[in-house]
Amino acid sequence: MASFGSQHGPLVWIDCEMTGLDHMKDRIIEIAVLITDGNLELVDEVGCHYVVKTSKEVLDSMGEWCTTQHGRSGLTNEAINSPHTPQQVASYVLAYIKRWAPEPHTGILAGSSVHADARFLGAKGPDAEESSDTGVWHEIIQHLHYRIVGTLLHAYDNVCAHTPSFQDVSSIKELCRRWYPEEAQRFKESAAKESSHR
Repeated sequence: MASFGSQHGPLVWIDCEMTGLDHMKDRIIEIAVLITDGNLELVDEVGCHYVVKTSKEVLDSMGEWCTTQHGRSGLTNEAINSPHTPQQVASYVLAYIKRWAPEPHTGILAGSSVHADARFLGAKGPDAEESSDTGVWHEIIQHLHYRIVGTLLHAYDNVCAHTPSFQDVSSIKELCRRWYPEEAQRFKESAAKESSHR
């Protein structure tokens, strides 16, 4: 499949897991990306997904919620053992996005609670080089369009079901609950609760 320009409406679905919620001191430890065209069709079935090498000391300093969730899901151990530095992962992710949306500012950032992810991607953060004015993830957010899509009605069927990293669809569920209450209730009754946040 060819790359996309703005006329194709590419959406860059990003989901990050972090060591906490403070974008100035906490770190991204996992990132997953899927890209869809304007019809919410995946451009490929694989996407890109990386766990970021993170020291045990950093992971030991996480708050209770992150310690429990990332420990239960296995992410803590994966981060300790990952061979991928933040700089490498940022480079791989940017290359993946540019493969499908090579023109700057054409891919629109999308996802659930993606504003938090955008803050981390745009912040200098603790992984930045001392001499740098920007963070290691900065080029990713700079390449994307300034608009952000936090919710889409059909995103769950077309995007979220393809990878565990995109199972957090609370924003979409909230809109569905308001606009289609009967369907939302049926979904709620049929959905099984997952124990893992990832």
